[in-house]
Amino acid sequence: MKILLKSLVVIVFLIVLAILALIFLVDPNRFKPRIEAIAKDQGVALQINGDLEWDLWPSLGVAVNDVHVAPLAEPQQAIAELKQASLLLKLIPLFSGNFQVDHIAVDGLNFNLRVDETGKGNWEAFSRPATTTAPPSDTESNLALDVQHISLTNSNLSYTDVQSGLAFKLGDINLTMNNVNTRSEPFAVDLGFVLEQTQANLEKLILTGKLTNQLSVDNSLDTIGLTDGQLQLDIAAKEKASIALTYAIAVTSLQDSPAYKGEITLKDTNLRQLLEAFDIQLETAKKGALGKFRLSSTIAGDAEKVKLENLQLVLDETALNGSAGITNFSTSSIKLSLSGDTLNADDYLPPPSQTDAPQGAVTDTSPAASGPEADTSLPMEALRSLNLNIKLALKKLIVNKIPLENVEAKLLAKNGMIEQTLNAVAFSGKIATKGQFDARGQQGQLQFDAGVEGLELAPLLKAMEMDSKFGLQGAVQARALGSSQGNSTNTLFKSLRANANFSGAQVRVSPINLEQQFCKLVNLVNKADDPAQAWNEYTELTELSGSVKWRDQIITIDTFKAGVEKLQLGSTGKINLANDEYDIFLPLKLTKAKTDTVTADQVAVTTSANGCSVGSYYWLERGLELLRCKGSLDEINPLHDCRPDKDMLVQLTKDFAVYKLKEKHGAKFDAKKQELEQKLDDRKQEAKQKIEDKKQQLIDKLQQRLNRGATSSAAVAVPEAAASSAPATETAPATPQ
Repeated sequence: MKILLKSLVVIVFLIVLAILALIFLVDPNRFKPRIEAIAKDQGVALQINGDLEWDLWPSLGVAVNDVHVAPLAEPQQAIAELKQASLLLKLIPLFSGNFQVDHIAVDGLNFNLRVDETGKGNWEAFSRPATTTAPPSDTESNLALDVQHISLTNSNLSYTDVQSGLAFKLGDINLTMNNVNTRSEPFAVDLGFVLEQTQANLEKLILTGKLTNQLSVDNSLDTIGLTDGQLQLDIAAKEKASIALTYAIAVTSLQDSPAYKGEITLKDTNLRQLLEAFDIQLETAKKGALGKFRLSSTIAGDAEKVKLENLQLVLDETALNGSAGITNFSTSSIKLSLSGDTLNADDYLPPPSQTDAPQGAVTDTSPAASGPEADTSLPMEALRSLNLNIKLALKKLIVNKIPLENVEAKLLAKNGMIEQTLNAVAFSGKIATKGQFDARGQQGQLQFDAGVEGLELAPLLKAMEMDSKFGLQGAVQARALGSSQGNSTNTLFKSLRANANFSGAQVRVSPINLEQQFCKLVNLVNKADDPAQAWNEYTELTELSGSVKWRDQIITIDTFKAGVEKLQLGSTGKINLANDEYDIFLPLKLTKAKTDTVTADQVAVTTSANGCSVGSYYWLERGLELLRCKGSLDEINPLHDCRPDKDMLVQLTKDFAVYKLKEKHGAKFDAKKQELEQKLDDRKQEAKQKIEDKKQQLIDKLQQRLNRGATSSAAVAVPEAAASSAPATETAPATPQ
């Protein structure tokens, strides 16, 4: 036993002696020329300006100082610089022949990358070595790694692009890893950095980041796990903002086809501050909008796709859940499905104009009213490249102050075709729309089909703040089919063509009473005083139906039918959206009920049970276009805009006077009329006979002149004939006696 112990002591002494001899007798700097020569063979100008040093206690290792790396062509233009690096091995395990790394430390590592005016990077100056025999491949894929501590401190990476003027510096890089191993046992990783980005005409961006997590790696370097991950980013540019993210990710098949899955959580983030930090200014109707955003989800993907499942989103007061993902990176195919509670879209729209509008007036936000400067071009190329499948379901959605409930919206876009559908409930009615936009041609082609059923009008006007000067009550049904084309919002609006029909029951219009207006017209023509009676300040339409068409920013009323007690109401006219005006006639016709009395001696017809008596058959079954509504769409006021048409009223008064005259004189009027008509006929006959006689006289005179002309011609012809025959007689031989 004593001999064994002595032998062991001698072996240990020899090992220690050998190590001491290596440290004290071998100068590591003697290897510097050889190392630099090897680098030169690889096309790298390597300069080790500092000393190579041995470390003995408490660990054994080597340190290198002041290293510069540059291309051979420009050895003074260093691309990488190293202040100090060291490798330490645990001393005790060396005595048993086991090499265990205690510490790998790199301090002051700086990279300087630059792209010149021609677009060439300075790293491209490294010359490639001549073809060499590739080292034999290592069939052993397992890597046994056990390092107590790895650190990278006070390091920087700078990049400058002279062409674009972009430059950034990743500085103050401090990375530490403890108990690093390839046994799939988690070890701590801490990273800190500061990113500075500068570009011409842009605010300087400074991003400070800190990352901590537990990292695990297997010995084949094929599976990596990140747990307890936390990332904190503080952004300072035009404004300041911050992002806090936690995560847990597992990566598999790293050597072949990497895939990953895990969980991510974005803590409460102020999106408004974040956007303003990047100089993106958003003016919203609600001041605090975009103040809170939170996200959590599971994540899974590979090199071709990524998907977020169990997605939970919180935007201000709105909570959403669902899934999202990019199903194909090469085609940018995006799929999104979200459902949630209440979203007020008005909070995120631009604030209303500062120009004071009359109280209760409707602000015209149409492209035509905004002027050509407000026109927005459609990004046709971007629309053609869209590949979307988006579904949104909300319990409540508020848009333009209109609350929509049970909202189901879909958006599909592929190969330049964009399709949209929307189904919702609003004001006790159903809304269904579908549209298609074709962006494949030179101009976009729009088609749509929109309809409502059972829509209550009163709460609609109240929500739109249009009920201050006129009111509508009741439920309506409507449907519109239309199309348009163009590459901007203005051209789409101006070229819009649509046809629509509508109907309703028990619709009430206020504050105008059409029956009262009709009675006033009757009394005015009759030159009678209005009876003292109370009228309702509204018109109850017992039935309502009609159709309109939209062409060239003008809405024309094609058909209109409505009932007001025994009055039938029609409508004709136009609404001009280009100049914000409307001009509509409201013809009225009074019909006779079975209970009304109409005889030769008596006419007892009233407009309604509580209406007025017309007292004349003249007013029955006669279409009277007397009431005209004309004004501005911005300030609709039925009491001010609707009044009798003067020209029609004058004509009606004359016609009624003739009617009354006929009614008063009765048969005498008809006899006188017949007498006048007979006299007129007689005079016509006399005039006609005189014309015929005169015509015959002219014909006779003409005939006489023609006859006299013919006689004169014959008289002239006889002497001429005699003169021409005289010489022949004189030369003839004498006849014997």
